[in-house]
Amino acid sequence: MLTFKDIQDEVLLLWDQPGETGNFLTIVKNAINDAHAERCQQQRWSFMLWEGVQTFATVDGTLTYQLHPLFGRFHRVYNTTQSKTMVEVPPREYWAAPQDKYHFHIVEPSPVSSQPASTGALTIESSSASDTETAKAVTIKFLDGSNDEQTESLTPTGTTPVSTSASALKVLSVSKGSTWVGTLTVKDSDGNTILTLSATQYGKWYPQIRLLKDPDAADTIEYRFYKKPTVLSNDNDIPDIPYPFSRVLIYDAALLIASYDETREPPAWKEQQLKWNRKLEDNYLEGQAIGAKVRTVRDVTQR
Repeated sequence: MLTFKDIQDEVLLLWDQPGETGNFLTIVKNAINDAHAERCQQQRWSFMLWEGVQTFATVDGTLTYQLHPLFGRFHRVYNTTQSKTMVEVPPREYWAAPQDKYHFHIVEPSPVSSQPASTGALTIESSSASDTETAKAVTIKFLDGSNDEQTESLTPTGTTPVSTSASALKVLSVSKGSTWVGTLTVKDSDGNTILTLSATQYGKWYPQIRLLKDPDAADTIEYRFYKKPTVLSNDNDIPDIPYPFSRVLIYDAALLIASYDETREPPAWKEQQLKWNRKLEDNYLEGQAIGAKVRTVRDVTQR
């Protein structure tokens, strides 16, 4: 199994920089993460498919619904109550699409897990009494009851709640000024928790979909999705791409760096990249069991 550190070391060896700890190591780490994100989203890989089926219930009068925080893109969406497949409508076809509750489109993500239940002041508090510095202030942008945009910076006072001076109708963004000791909790005026951020989280985005028509009933919608790529940060982090096929990241990253330096791009790197890419596709784009259906067809005339 290859860790983030293992891949770093292999890339550094290809560049004759073993043991590097300075700026070039940072470049290598960034290149690996770029390559990892690109690879994981390049195809509908089976290893990126979230295992569990997610569900939510539609509510009469509500068009927008939040998805799983790790949502990357859909695998399928199905209305189990009506036994109908939900159809995604791209923006360019929005006005031409059937205006019914079985059609939807993806809209901008939400910075909170749920919007305020009613217009009122927002409060922040920490789970630790140590979070009191101005540098740890929380900046909240929101629309007030008149739909005017407001921005307030709230300095935490430990476990004692601090409130916005204006009332919030819709939260637009929430961000922390620096790392906290405790967990940040944001609540609406009804006392509902609408966001929590761990000590090292500075903000969140929750993916959302919007139905093209009022659902007018409590239907159950189930969906499966491909998750967002993991951001590799700690040395022992494991890539989403299974071993040994994760070796493709070594050559992806090395070639990505080489694209900024025309003096270095050995043909052997490209050959290794293509070899591991073929192995990855053969194992995770086609079914592996006997009798599995073919998912892709390679054009053998192009060699």
